[in-house]
Amino acid sequence: MTITAPSPIDIPTITVFPEISFQEIVGMGTSVEESTIYNLSQMSEAKQDEIYTWLLDSSNGVGFNFMRITLGTSDFTAQTFYSYNDLDEGETDFPLERFSIQKDIDLGIVKTLNRMLEIAPDIQIFASPWSPPAWMKTSGSLKKGQLKEGQAYTDALAQYYRKAIQAYQEQGIELYAITLQNEPLLEIDYPSCYMSPERQRELAIALKKELDAYQLQTKIWIFDHNFSDGWMYVCPILNDEKGYEVTDGIAFHDYDGEPTLMSEIKGAYPGKTIHMTERSIWGVSAADRIAQYFRNWASSYNAWVTMLDSTIGSHQWVGIPDPTLIVQDANHRDEYWMTPEFFLTGQFSKFIQRGARRVESNYGSADTVTNVAFLNPDDTIVVVVINQTDEDQPFRIVADREQIHAELPPKTVATFRWQRS
Repeated sequence: MTITAPSPIDIPTITVFPEISFQEIVGMGTSVEESTIYNLSQMSEAKQDEIYTWLLDSSNGVGFNFMRITLGTSDFTAQTFYSYNDLDEGETDFPLERFSIQKDIDLGIVKTLNRMLEIAPDIQIFASPWSPPAWMKTSGSLKKGQLKEGQAYTDALAQYYRKAIQAYQEQGIELYAITLQNEPLLEIDYPSCYMSPERQRELAIALKKELDAYQLQTKIWIFDHNFSDGWMYVCPILNDEKGYEVTDGIAFHDYDGEPTLMSEIKGAYPGKTIHMTERSIWGVSAADRIAQYFRNWASSYNAWVTMLDSTIGSHQWVGIPDPTLIVQDANHRDEYWMTPEFFLTGQFSKFIQRGARRVESNYGSADTVTNVAFLNPDDTIVVVVINQTDEDQPFRIVADREQIHAELPPKTVATFRWQRS
C-alpha cells in the first residue's frame, strides 16, 4: 500500500462526512463458548495469556471488547449437554431450588471470563441460551422441542434467566445483554428450542418484570436469528405496546438473507439497537460483509467460535465448521496459528473505539474498493477500505477538505485513521 500526494487522475473517491452520524458502536468480538474454553484449558497458562493478549489488547492484538457466552450448553462443546436446572425425567422445579451454574465453574468458563476481565476490564459480555431446561420443554430434552404452554413455564424460564444473570454477577461478571433464545426458529438435534414470536414477546415481558424486581440492568435483545426471517419475527413483538417497551435491541445472524434487512427494521423501529451476534466469515469479501453490517445499523459484531483444534474439535454441531479465528495444533496443544480472518476482523476491532459513531461515506464498488467510516470518541476518523479484486486499486479518501491518495493491493483490507484538524 502506498500513500502519495493528490493526483489529477480520475480514481474512485471515498467521501467521508463526519458531521453526518448514525449508530453508536457498542463493540466487536467473538464467542467464548465451551469448545474454545476447552481448547484453551489444554494450554499452559503462559500460552493462554498469549491468546488473551492477541484477542483483547488493542496494541499487541486486535482489541476485541465485546464477548458472547452461552447460558448453559450449546452445540459447540466438548461436554455432555447441560442446563443450569437438570432434573430426572418427570420432575419439575418451578421454584428453581436446584438451579446452579456450578458446571460453568467446573468447566473453567467463569475462570476464563474473569481472567479476560483482569486483562481487559472494559470488555462487555452478553449471553445467549440454546435451550431451556429439559423439564420445561415439550421434547423433555435439551434437543428439539418448544417451551411448554402456560404462563407458569414462561415465568419459570424468565426466573431462570434472571437467576443466571445474578449468578454470573456473584462471580464478578456483569452481563450487558441477553438474547432470549438462540435461533428460535431452529429445532434440531442439538440444544435448541422453537419459540414463536408471540411466545418470545410473553417471555420478554416476564423477564423484564424479573429484572426490574431485582434492579438488574441487563438489556433484552429479541430474535437472534437470520435476516431472512427478521420481519416475520420482530413485528409481532414490537408492534405490541408492551413488547416494544421491554425490548432494548434486535439480534441477527447471517446465514440466510441480506444485511439490508437491518436497515429496513431500523427504519421501522428507530428506538431499538441492532446487533450482529453470530457469523464467522471467510476471505476479503467477508471483510466487506462486516462493513455491510455496520452500514446497515449494526452496533456490534461477533464472530462465532474462537478456537477449534486442527482436527476441527471439539464440537457437536451437525456439520463441518468453517475455520475459526484461531486454530490449535491438536498434537501440540501449546502451538496455534491465526487464520487470515483473525487479522481481517482486527482491521475493524483494533481501531474502532467503543462509543464511536458510524459516519456517512459513499460505499464504493466491489469492482474497485468498498468502505465503512467511523468517528471515534477521541475525534479520530477511521475508514476501513476493502479491495476484493485481483488488481491494485488506486483511490482517494476525502474528508474535512483534506484528502489521502492511496493504492490498495489485490485481496487486501486497510484501515486509515487520523486525527481531525
